[in-house]
This record gives sequence, structure tokens and C-alpha cells, in this order.
Amino acid sequence: MAKCSFCEEKLKPGTGILYVKKDGTPFFFCSRKCEQNLLKLKRKPIATDWTQTSKIAKEASKAGKKKTKKEKLVKEKKEKPTKAKKKKVRRKKKR
Repeated sequence: MAKCSFCEEKLKPGTGILYVKKDGTPFFFCSRKCEQNLLKLKRKPIATDWTQTSKIAKEASKAGKKKTKKEKLVKEKKEKPTKAKKKKVRRKKKR
């Protein structure tokens, strides 16, 4: 049985799409969604929340293992201090 090259879902015989690059690299896809994400949108499976690879990486990070790039970016955004807002002062118009 083949696995989807993007989401790693098992493909039943006679289903899915087989895409072969010019260099001969075969890609198996379970759906058009996976095909578009990998080839057209050039997304990484680990950065896409609904893929098996992403779910495994999240479980590993919860267990205290290696953190993914996506989680590091999210953590950095949360840690950045926010700037204090300046109060707007209304000035009276001169007549």
C-alpha cells in the first residue's frame, strides 16, 4: 500500500493520484487538497495542522522533545512585549 506524500494517509488500491516529476520522483496523493498543498502552494506537511506529520510533531513537543519551527515562532510572538499606547490629546481649535 502506498502512502500519501503529503498527509501520509494510507491509500487503498485503485484510489488516489500518482504524480511523477520530470526527474522521475513519484508522488502519491490521496486527494486534490494534498496535491495542491505540496505542488502548487509549496507547503510543508509539518506546518499544516491537519497532516499526520504535524500531529506527531505536536505530540513530541508536548512530551518535551524537539520543538518545531512553527511552535518556536508562535512562542516568540507571544513573548514580545507590547508597546504602551499613547493617549490622544484633543486640542482646542483657535478662532
